[in-house]
Amino acid sequence: MKSRWQKFISFEWLTIYRAGLLVAALAIGIMLLGYGFVHADEPFDLRAFIEELYANIASELFGIAITILIIDTIYRRYDERAEKRRERQQLRNQLGSGINEVAIRAAEELRASGWLTDGTLQGEDLRVANLEKAKLWQADLQGVNFQWAKLQGANLNDAVLAGANFTQANLTATRLRGADMRGALCTGAKMYRAHLVAAFLQDAKLTNAHLEGAKLTGAHLEGADLTGAHLDALTILPDGTPWTESTDLTRFTNSGHPDYFQPEVLISSEHDVGDE
Repeated sequence: MKSRWQKFISFEWLTIYRAGLLVAALAIGIMLLGYGFVHADEPFDLRAFIEELYANIASELFGIAITILIIDTIYRRYDERAEKRRERQQLRNQLGSGINEVAIRAAEELRASGWLTDGTLQGEDLRVANLEKAKLWQADLQGVNFQWAKLQGANLNDAVLAGANFTQANLTATRLRGADMRGALCTGAKMYRAHLVAAFLQDAKLTNAHLEGAKLTGAHLEGADLTGAHLDALTILPDGTPWTESTDLTRFTNSGHPDYFQPEVLISSEHDVGDE
């Protein structure tokens, strides 16, 4: 263990508070000594002492006050930002909850704070999250991992879902009108009766996805992989016709097909993207 002398010479005892007291004591000592040297032949006169020093002391105190206010403002802003970061992270964690009420409330609070649409949630891990009937319209969820997540009846109209992973996710009756799902991985996803009108599904992996009853009117499927996908007579194709066993899906996925169907880009209205 270090001796007291070793601790003293190593300045381990010198905290910021103690340093402040030391400097203040040193300043007072210098003022008294200076006054004593200048007025060595005169008795100490408090009034004269104050008259000589008040201007300097006032300006110094004013400078100190400004410095304190600036430092306090900086620390307040730092604390506010730190609190915002903690709140944001807490809501991100809650959004991935397996308890539907918790996840729904987190989505509402994230939207109120603007974090649902500003890219905060890009790449988030929301595996097994219970987001059934969540209001996620226009959310920026690019690259989010939704593996095994529950999204039945959720509103994802006009959401950014490019590169998202929906492997084995439940998207039954989910609203995805105008959603950007380019390059999304939807292997084995349950998309029964999903509303995919005008959705952007270019290069999406829909292998073994369940699209029975899904509405794909105006959807963009160029480059999409529909190998093993499940469709039925209630599945509406991009050209508005129902799927049949004789349907050639490559006319929607292969732009080089002689009868390739190119959907028009539809602009969703406020009513379409809203949470009704």
